[in-house]
Amino acid sequence: MREKIPNIAIIGRPNVGKSTLFNALIGRRIAIEDFIPGTTRDRISAILHYDGLTMVLVDTGGLEFGGSEQRHWTEIQKQINIALKEADLVLFVVDIRSGVTDWDIEISKTLRSQNKQVILCLNKADLSRRYIGADTFRKLGYPDEVVISALQRHNLDVLLENIRQKIDPDVLRRSPYDSSESIGHRDRPSQPEQTALKIAIIGKQNVGKSTLVNTLAKQERMIVNEIPGTTRDSVDVRFERGQDVFIAIDTAGIRKKGKLKEAVDIYSQKRTETSIKRADVVIFLIDAQEKISEVDKKIASFIIENYKPFITTINKWDIVNTNIATKSYQDYLDKTLPFSGFAPIVFISAKTGFNLSQMMRLARELYNQAGLKTQTALLNKVIEKIKPKIPLLQRGARHPKIYYALQSGSFPPTFTFIVNDRKLFSQRATRFLEHQLRHELPIQEVPVKIILKNKTKSRLWQI
Repeated sequence: MREKIPNIAIIGRPNVGKSTLFNALIGRRIAIEDFIPGTTRDRISAILHYDGLTMVLVDTGGLEFGGSEQRHWTEIQKQINIALKEADLVLFVVDIRSGVTDWDIEISKTLRSQNKQVILCLNKADLSRRYIGADTFRKLGYPDEVVISALQRHNLDVLLENIRQKIDPDVLRRSPYDSSESIGHRDRPSQPEQTALKIAIIGKQNVGKSTLVNTLAKQERMIVNEIPGTTRDSVDVRFERGQDVFIAIDTAGIRKKGKLKEAVDIYSQKRTETSIKRADVVIFLIDAQEKISEVDKKIASFIIENYKPFITTINKWDIVNTNIATKSYQDYLDKTLPFSGFAPIVFISAKTGFNLSQMMRLARELYNQAGLKTQTALLNKVIEKIKPKIPLLQRGARHPKIYYALQSGSFPPTFTFIVNDRKLFSQRATRFLEHQLRHELPIQEVPVKIILKNKTKSRLWQI
């Protein structure tokens, strides 16, 4: 049985700098930072390494009392309560410039009722007057307090030492997590347990992304709500299925550019695009109840442009008309998304778990295909077979010639062709090469990258 990794929850009222502190401790920008109260809604967690020790740091939405105008308050409160229940230590963040507020007092009562270890973090201490106002917080009754500026990284080393002293030494240990996913403040473990397969879950708003993450992780990790736009951060959730370790990246729903009203929405979309780029495999989620839209087409194009293996995943199949055959829907996808025909299709229900095992097996298979390494001798046998069929740029034109080819990379499978003149290879010819390589090699369901290099030149030209 694995030992417990201590959980450290960051709690506080809205707009006191919780996400800024989270990002500063982890060492990279994970949570969205914004001056709009209520920006953070889900629990966001990441592995924190400090001086050879491993902890899980959890950011939460702003805690409010006496009613809230936020549409998502009930869900946010639920996520905070779960974070508190799981927490071994709480970082109670307050704004030193505001003094003690009624909300701070109410939060303090809640923490005391749950008998949690607490470090009071007096945040937003500027450079010139850092400690003015600190005495007023003594009425909260916490002997362990640290004056910090998360934005300016002031006193974070003192805070980390306080965390180390408060956590029970029996639960501190080296991390079993993949070191590539664990961003440390001081160091990282030298022996990762297993490389986790990163899966980005991408789609329009309200197609069931967060529900899918919750079902995969077997806990209510993301806020699930019928109001479009609930998830704004890209959130990593680690889970295991059998012997495989996965990291599901839940992302904000992508919407039309004309509807990107708030700055935080624009930032969310950028984070979604970044999530696609760092994923190993993408789950492209489509609502079976809705028609394929221009947004769906743009999402698919962006995934392909970044050469990411993806599964076209049709969600809510359990509630559509049962008379609709999967073959009919596949034909519909071929017409509406013809450029993504190589990607596998799976019909699921994120809510009930229908076909999720098949989806995850496909994800692992796509990852294996993307990592293919082909011997040059075998590749050139394939090339000799397909060379006579390469389409001409135009009738009577010089023939495009391939002298030899080699695989120059994986993830994605990348093939470099030494040719007589790359200008003789039309887009149609390049697509032909991609199609033939997929047909002849075990990479039928992943994007293929083609590089053409003129024989007489040293520069690589990419198409």
